[in-house]
Amino acid sequence: MFTLSEVEDAVRGSWGADTCEPTDADRRPWRADNPAWGQCDVTALVVNDLLGGQLVCGEVHAADGARQGYHWWNRLPGGLEVDLTREQFKAGETVTEGRAVVRPEGRPRRRAEEYETLRGRVVTRLGPGAAAGAGAEDEPVRAALEVDGGRGRRLSYLDFGGPGRPLLALHGHIQEARSYALLARELSPEWRVIALDQRGHGFSDRADDYSREGYVADAAALLAHLGLTGTPVVGHSLGGVNAYQLAAAHPGLVSALVIEDIGAVIEGDLSFTLDWPHRAPTRAALTLALGTSYGYVTDSVREFADGWGLAFHAEDMVASQNALRGDHWSDWLATGEPDSTSGTRDPSTPCPALLIRGARSDALGAGLAREMAASRPGARLVELDTGHMVRATDPAGFADTVRGFLREADRGLVCERGPR
Repeated sequence: MFTLSEVEDAVRGSWGADTCEPTDADRRPWRADNPAWGQCDVTALVVNDLLGGQLVCGEVHAADGARQGYHWWNRLPGGLEVDLTREQFKAGETVTEGRAVVRPEGRPRRRAEEYETLRGRVVTRLGPGAAAGAGAEDEPVRAALEVDGGRGRRLSYLDFGGPGRPLLALHGHIQEARSYALLARELSPEWRVIALDQRGHGFSDRADDYSREGYVADAAALLAHLGLTGTPVVGHSLGGVNAYQLAAAHPGLVSALVIEDIGAVIEGDLSFTLDWPHRAPTRAALTLALGTSYGYVTDSVREFADGWGLAFHAEDMVASQNALRGDHWSDWLATGEPDSTSGTRDPSTPCPALLIRGARSDALGAGLAREMAASRPGARLVELDTGHMVRATDPAGFADTVRGFLREADRGLVCERGPR
């Protein structure tokens, strides 16, 4: 069972503008120096998921006595009341005595997306097993391998274990392997997720370059290190391009692709990360400096000898995105198994591919996504009601979609059904 202190730390590190109650945000924008603002309802649901007990609701009154709305908190088994968001009231508001409220079954009728976003982040921070509200399962195994001909550059990865078939997971920019913790739990025991901290991210070393060839070589090196071939690969954003380029360069290593919200033509840049602080004296100071961006980098926050900072270097992210930009249609289409006689690829028989797009994504347009699915035999397009961070925003929907696709890919049904 998780302790209250562990849950509190995970929750406080997961709040952001994207989990704030919209009506509260209209009255007073969410700020990192008051991170609990507008978070009470979704926070109470997540704490209830993890620690059980009852939901408690009270009325909020302004300093002049006018009712402003409702405030939610938790009553744990045994009667202890816990209110992680009471600190948000800094304008003379008062909260009435609370009453226990029976939690409706199923997905919340309102604020479902914000709840799932917060829940996904909290579960990721706590590790596999958190979403069930039960005792924590074994931590994933952290391991590393040396690459670049033994010249000392290390790649770190997490093996979430279990009896299932291996599934390689490749994260996006400014993320790291632990961002796949919830998906690993959801897919277990059918699948054993192995997630790589890609070069310059997480606990992996920085690299001399962030070329397309370099990323692909790293992923191939990990599969060789583990003795794996014919492995499904899931990748988000940067990791999605790396996944389909891995299949193009080494088709025998990849049996199926799951591409999360990234296209065959890449634009944009990450130069905004250069404005983020290199170090801050406290975690709170770093949170404040990052503002609304904090929610995207929570897994990468570290305490160093000289203060708090991020696991990656902004200049590396800029260089990596610069190398990622461009037209990658040839890689998206050239992922068939090599012909046994000629050694050339047969483009009519690529490995199965699932493209998952966030319906409100600003990274992958609907038209490009449809074109990608239509132009590649055996590809399927599924849209979920999210932005670019699909699996973080709708972890259950993402896991269900991936699980179903991989089962059909195993049975050879994907190519028969084609895109949809």
